[in-house]
Formats: sequence, C-alpha cells, structure tokens
Amino acid sequence: MKFSIFFGAAAAARISREGHGVGLSAQVTVSADGSLSKTLARAAEDTRTRRQRLAMLQARAEEMAHTKLSPDAQGVIGDVLLPTLKDDIESAVLREFTTTQELLSSKVAGLQSKNSEAEKALGVAVTQDKALDQCRTEEQNLMRDLEKCVAERDAKIKSDAEACEQQREAAVDACAARDDAANIELSALCIETKCNLADGNSCGVNGYRTIMEGVAATVAEKERVFNEKSTLCSKAQDDAAATCAAAEQYSSSDSCASKREVLGSKTSSCDQSSESASIAICSFGSDLQSKCADLSEVHELIAEIKGSSREDSLSEPDRQAEWAAVQRLTCLLEALRDDGDLSTEATAACAADRKYPKTFDYMSEAIAAITCDQKSFSFSGYSWIMGPTADECCRSAASLPFTAGADQPAFPVCGENPNTELLIGEGSELVKGTSVGEVQASENFEVSFVVTPHGTREGWANLIHFTQTGGNCCNEGDRMPAAWFSTGTTRLYVRSGRKGSGNDGCDPTQQLPIGKATKVDVRVADGKMQVFYDGSKACEKNTFGSPTMPSGTMVAYASDPWYNPALVTLSHLSYTRL
Repeated sequence: MKFSIFFGAAAAARISREGHGVGLSAQVTVSADGSLSKTLARAAEDTRTRRQRLAMLQARAEEMAHTKLSPDAQGVIGDVLLPTLKDDIESAVLREFTTTQELLSSKVAGLQSKNSEAEKALGVAVTQDKALDQCRTEEQNLMRDLEKCVAERDAKIKSDAEACEQQREAAVDACAARDDAANIELSALCIETKCNLADGNSCGVNGYRTIMEGVAATVAEKERVFNEKSTLCSKAQDDAAATCAAAEQYSSSDSCASKREVLGSKTSSCDQSSESASIAICSFGSDLQSKCADLSEVHELIAEIKGSSREDSLSEPDRQAEWAAVQRLTCLLEALRDDGDLSTEATAACAADRKYPKTFDYMSEAIAAITCDQKSFSFSGYSWIMGPTADECCRSAASLPFTAGADQPAFPVCGENPNTELLIGEGSELVKGTSVGEVQASENFEVSFVVTPHGTREGWANLIHFTQTGGNCCNEGDRMPAAWFSTGTTRLYVRSGRKGSGNDGCDPTQQLPIGKATKVDVRVADGKMQVFYDGSKACEKNTFGSPTMPSGTMVAYASDPWYNPALVTLSHLSYTRL
C-alpha cells in the first residue's frame, strides 16, 4: 500500500538537500514498510488548495495511524510535517485573519469618513437652504413694500389728475367771471338822450356833472371788480398750470424706483441663493449616496466573513474550522511521532486545548452608528413658489424624498442642470498639469469644490485653473478663475479676469483646516467676486462691474501645468453658468 502527503514550500526547503528555491512544495511518499521517497513539485498556494491539502493530510495521517512507521518516517513527521502545519497552514490561517480584519477595518474607516463628509455636507445644505428661505421671506416683504408704494403712487397720480382737472375748471370759471365783469352796459346808466335847458338845472352843467360823477363811480366800481376778477383768473390759471405740471412730472417719474431696484437685487440674490442651495443639497445627496453604497458594501463584506463553506479567504467560520482541523491533525501527527495514543478521543482532547487564538471584531458598534434609512430630508423645512405678487408667493412646509441608488438623482432637484458641468466627482489627490475637462464659458459663473488639505508646501500651490486662452497670466481670459494656496499655508488666493485686469480677485484671511473637508464656492456675478467657505462668505471684491466677456470653451485644470499641486484631496468640482 502506498499514499502521498503534500506540504508547503517552507517544509520543502527544510528537507531539501539540493537547495531547491522557495515556491516549491515537497511530495513525500510513505510506503507500507516505512520507506520514504521524496520528490519536488511546483504548486500554487491559495486558500482552496491549502484546505484541500489539509484534508488530504488528515486522511493520510489517519491511514498512517494504521501503519507501523519507520524511524525515518517518524523523523519526517517531526522535522517536516509538523513544522509545515505550523509554519505554512497555521500561519496562513492567521495571516488571512489579519488581512480580513484589516480589510473590514479599512472599509469601516472609509465609511466613517464618508459619514463625516455627508454630515458636514448636510450642515452646509441646511445652512444654504435656510439662507434661501430667509432670502425669499425678505423678497416677499420687499414685494409688499413695492406693491404698497405702487398703490400709493397710483392713488396720488389719480388724486393729482383730479386736482388738475378741478383747478382747470376753476380757472375757466374765474376767467369767465372776469370776462363777464369786463362788459359795461351804458344803457343801464339811465342817461337821457335829450335835454331842454329851459327845464332848469336838471339839464344844466351842474345837473350833468352830478349824473357823470355817478356814472364815473359806477364805471370805477365795475373796473375794480374786473381787475379783481382778472387777478383771480390769472391766479387760477397759474395754480392750475402748476398743479397739472406737478401731476405730469410725478406721473412721468417713478417714485418707487429705489424700491423696485432693491427688490430686483434681492430677487437676483435669492435666485443665486436658490442655485447655491440646490448645489449644496445635491452635493450632500451625492455624498449620502456614496456613503450608502459603502455601507452596503460593508454589510455584504460582513455577511461574507460570517458565511461558511465559501472556499475563500474571507469566511471566519471556515477559518476557525480550518484551525480546528489543523490542531486535530497536529495532535494526531504528534501521537504518531511519539508512539502516543491514536484514539479519536485522545486526539479530540488534545485539540480542544489548542483554541483558536483570535476573536474577529465585526465593529458592530461603529457600524450601527451609521445608518442609511432616512427616506426624506427637510433641510430648512420650507419651500417657496414665487408669484407675480406678494400674496401669490407661497411658502409651505416641505421635505425632499431621498433616493439611495446612485443610478438616480439623490433628490428631485438634482436632475441635470444644463448650466452646471461636473468635472470631478469622487475625491482624488492633485497631479500637476491634469486637465479635468472643458466647460462653456460664462460672464457670470460659480465654481464649487470640496477640498481636504493634507499639508502645506513652499511656493504657490495650485488647486484649480480655468483658462480660455491656454495661458497662465495675466491677460484677460487666462484665469477664469484660478485658486492657489499661498506659500507655506492653506490660505486661498483666488483670481479671475475682468476688463482692465487679467488677475483680479480676493484673498480670504482664514486658513483651511488640515485633515478636514471644506466646501468652497467662487462666484463672479453682479459686479462682485465672492468666496464662500461652507456657505459663509470668506471674502468679497467689488471690482467686477465689467467682467471679461468670454466666448467658447475653457480648459479646466486640477491642478495646472505652471505650479506645483496643492497637497489636498479635491472632489465635487463643478462649473455653473449663472
């Protein structure tokens, strides 16, 4: 009768007298009379073949238990087989334990990092959405102010028009009275057309003097009345002209212009705030979907680790079973070597004392703290529908349903925005001269990205650079925009071109925290450059009233070919045309 025992490279090296290299396995043939022969054969060591070899060793050892072994065979057991079990199979089991534990630990650490990023992104989204809610509330109040102003203006225009008409009518009446007063009916003076001097004094000089004095007095009175009414006519005409001119001037001017301008500015600001809120919400949604995917992977990995009969290196029950089999075989071989008790009971008792030395940490507490079961998010808790009037603007309680699958938008507002181009999704470290795509240029724009600094370097350290010209500096269009860390710091230096300067911008004073993610928004619109950190304004420059008028496409770098890259991880880089 003849059977074979296979064992690993370490044992083969120990028994080889010819110096065969590592990577070979030895094949020992034990004959019934105890003679030994050895051959070398190449074999790949993996979990499945190792366990198959262990099972075969077990079977052969049990056969050996019924065979009288020669001293040489017992020596091989002590010098080769037992060390092989310990150095090859047992050590491989422990290495696989360590590798599997490190794999799970690494994935859980990545999951915790993703969870922290998602929580931070949620905070930014809530802040942005609350800012939008506050902005819309202020916009609605400004609409009411403007509507009140317009109503008062319309009422005044109507009142002024009525006053104008009334004063014109009064002037007509006054001038008509003047015209009436201008006429003197001489027949009403009662002067006789004939006079006879023979009749006495009544027809003499004195008589007529008396009559003419009465006529003169009457004419003088009428003249006084005429002059008085002429004055009243002139005054009424002047008053009517002044009132109507003032009414016309008021009507042709816009007394509500300042309120209209303030409202327009607020509406523009709220529209931009809405865009920022949507970007922040969708950035959070992307982070949350990524976290949910990682959480599913962790649960799947744990299921694989807890599974049995897998014939791979992950299963902890299989590993424990293999360890137990190794100990039973070790005990049996030791008994064969020492002519000891070969009974099943003795072997089992021996193996029971050699317990599996490891306890797998499934990190249950850490994983339980991370969930992905929330079906909706309220952020500010409200949504707005803006109408043409303040009363038609509707603020209502709202929450957005969340979709965990990465093949769908995380939230309904995250459908593709034709004005937004995503250039980088998941985070990566920067490599000098890396083009991440091209974008359609815009006069007004917002560039957003999430950056996690890992350290500083001497000299300017570039993060992003959009260039329309293909040049570095300092012509219009060279930087549209670009951002660096100042030498030896994590303080941003942000530049963008405008008419008259190809290198204008603003510099936040605070440094970004090392090891922590910060969402950065660079906005050029409404004559200003603004930089925001996690939704809070970090700096502003009011010199962009005449921004560069770009056309066509721009190349986006992260980082550019002209400077060393910043020591950061950069993700969620997007360019939005405003």
